[in-house]
Amino acid sequence: MKHILVIAFLLGGFLPASAQQTIFGKNKVQYKDFHWFYVQSSHFDVYFNQGGESLADFTASIAESSYNSISKSFRYQITNRIPVVVYDSHNEFQQTNVVNSYLEEGIGGVTELFKNRVVIPFEGDYKKFRHVIHHELVHAVINDMFYGGSIQSIIANNITLQLPLWFNEGIAEYESLQWDTNSDMFMRDATIHEYLAPIDFLNGYFAYRGGQAVWNYIATKYGEQKIADILARIKGTRSVDGGFRSAIGLSVNELSERWQKEQKVQYWPDIAKREDPADYAHRLTDHTKDGGFYNTSPRISPQGDRIAFISNRDDYFDVFVMNTIDGSIQQKLVKGQRTPDFEELHLITPGMAWSPDGRRLALAAKSGDKDAI
Repeated sequence: MKHILVIAFLLGGFLPASAQQTIFGKNKVQYKDFHWFYVQSSHFDVYFNQGGESLADFTASIAESSYNSISKSFRYQITNRIPVVVYDSHNEFQQTNVVNSYLEEGIGGVTELFKNRVVIPFEGDYKKFRHVIHHELVHAVINDMFYGGSIQSIIANNITLQLPLWFNEGIAEYESLQWDTNSDMFMRDATIHEYLAPIDFLNGYFAYRGGQAVWNYIATKYGEQKIADILARIKGTRSVDGGFRSAIGLSVNELSERWQKEQKVQYWPDIAKREDPADYAHRLTDHTKDGGFYNTSPRISPQGDRIAFISNRDDYFDVFVMNTIDGSIQQKLVKGQRTPDFEELHLITPGMAWSPDGRRLALAAKSGDKDAI
């Protein structure tokens, strides 16, 4: 692969100075200067900070493999090279100037439309990294297919098509994962407890899991090749609903009705096979009563009498310790998001662990430009 030095200290250096000042992340905290290089593969320019050459080579290899799969599935060849910017950690990723928004822990990567750039952090898990690369490249290929790969193309060609979130995130998840146990679990719970929304209302996290389920249904019902047909028809009609009507003979609303019915057929029989947790266990948390949306990452003490967990019941994400018998809160152990020492608690991977005697608790948190224990 070809290796080239880029004379720029910030990713904003890819743009004219005026654009740097008005578009990309001028209010973000910058803990370090980045010295950028890049490697070139057949379809990608992979940018990396000094010392990250091996990771960039790996990224380029996976990107080419992922693109071959996406191109075959979509029956489409990109018309423009795709820049991929790789950071060595999530903390460095949060400093990027490519996008203006704050990138929380759960965001594994982003693809922006201005120049169709993919931005991803490596967080130590190669399996997850492969998935994120594939997922984000689906977005990049979609951007190239429908929008010409840049905001300039959208303006020049007067493109007004807007792809719904469920469509975009769902197809990216399906193409990168096909169907997986995590999504199956999510869809089972949503269907059995009757909070599964129609397709047009799949927003937030539902856009990922529900959208993936929609594309899985389409591939199962009509065949994998129908995905490319739908994309081609949408591009031709410049209408999502028109594309679905042309490709499968159903509007999105009609597809939604059939998809929701299929979820019930698939998951409702599970009700008869499984015991309700309330029949054999006592519930310790209830977000509808405690005022928060998250009660996550529980860790039971070695003695079994306490549980440490993360919750936002007091507006911020904090670490609480509760009694395992009655669920009463014994202590708010850590106040998160209030000081630089606990700038951000890692909700997904906090790494919390009790000491053997149950007197101390260790966890990882974002502290300034690094993670700390």
